[in-house]
Amino acid sequence: MITIEEEKITFVEKHLFEPKIETTEGILERYSEYDVEFFLHVVSDPSCRYESGVGASRVSEGISELSAKERFISLLYNRELTASPKGFYANKCEKDSEYPDEIKSVSFAHCKLNEVKRHFEARNSMYSVVFYHDYLQSLGMVPVRYINGEDPESIRRLVFNEPFSLEAYGRRYDMRWEKEWRINKDVEFETSDVAFIVVPDNEYGEFIDLTITESLDYVVLPASVFIDPFEFFLVADSLEHHFWSQMCIFGGWKVDLEMFPSFSEAEKEAFLKECGEHLECLVKVEVQELYESRYVSRFMNFASSLKKVFLAETSFNELSLVQVNANEPSETHRDLMMHCYTKRAEIQKEFLM
Repeated sequence: MITIEEEKITFVEKHLFEPKIETTEGILERYSEYDVEFFLHVVSDPSCRYESGVGASRVSEGISELSAKERFISLLYNRELTASPKGFYANKCEKDSEYPDEIKSVSFAHCKLNEVKRHFEARNSMYSVVFYHDYLQSLGMVPVRYINGEDPESIRRLVFNEPFSLEAYGRRYDMRWEKEWRINKDVEFETSDVAFIVVPDNEYGEFIDLTITESLDYVVLPASVFIDPFEFFLVADSLEHHFWSQMCIFGGWKVDLEMFPSFSEAEKEAFLKECGEHLECLVKVEVQELYESRYVSRFMNFASSLKKVFLAETSFNELSLVQVNANEPSETHRDLMMHCYTKRAEIQKEFLM
C-alpha cells in the first residue's frame, strides 16, 4: 500500500501493473509476502500506561476523565485530535508552567497489520482511526527522532525546527517499536481524510448504527481484522460494506451462511490447518481494498483526461490492466471467502460422519 524512503511516504502502485490473479494459488503467491502498512492512531484509555504517573498531567482536563470509547465517539463527531505535550522535553519544563506549543503534537504509529495488536495492548483500547497518508503528510507529519542516535549539531538543528519530534530511549523506557510520527498541532479532519475506523467486534453493530443515524460517513472495521484472522473470517460476511447472506461453494453451489454450524475445537484446528494462510491473506485484502480505492480512482481520473496518443506511448497504456487490478482486492476477498467456506463445508461434513 505505502512505502517510506528518506522520510517520504508514497503509495506503492507496482501490483496494479502485474498480471491479473487467476487462481487461488496466485492469491497466496501475491499476498503471502505482501506487507500492508498504514498510519494508525489509537485512542488511549485513561487506564493505559501512557497516562499513569507523570503522563497523566499532560492530558487535558476535558479529556482525562473520559473512557477510550467516550473519547472516540467525541472524536468522530468533532473531527479533531487535540495535540498534547510529549517527547524528550515534556518532563523538562518548569513545574506549574504552561507547556510550550513547540512540544505539543498528535501521534501516529507507522505499522504493519500484525503489529497493531501491540498498540491496542499498550493503549488498553481498540478504538482507532486510520488516516490516508497523503493527508497526514500534508499537515507536516515527521518521524520521531531519538537523541541517543543524533550528534550535537543535529540535535541543535532539531531543537530549532522540530523539538516536538525529539525523544530518548533507555533500558527501562524504549518505545522505538512504535515507529512513531508526529504532527505539531491539533489535527482537524474531514471524514474523507479517514480510510476507516476500528472498533471492538462486539460493538461493530452499535457503531454502524451510529454512523447511519448520525450521518457520520466512516467505514467501520472490527478489531479482529488485526487481532485474529479466524475471528474476522466468522464475521466478514456480515460487514456493512460486504454483507452476504449466501455463498457460492464447490464452484457454484449457493448456500445460506446461517446453515453452517459453529466450529468445534477439532473442526477449527482442521480448518486452520487447511486455510490458515488463506485467512492471513484475507485480512490483508480487507485493509488493502478499503485503503487503495482512493488512489486508484484518483489515478484513473487523471489518466482519463490525457490524450490517447500520449497514453499509447507511455506506461500509462496499461490502463486496462490497472482497472482490472483495481477490482482485484474485492474479487480476491470473494474468492478467498468462497475457498474457505468450501473447505469449511468439507471439514464439518467429515466430522459429522
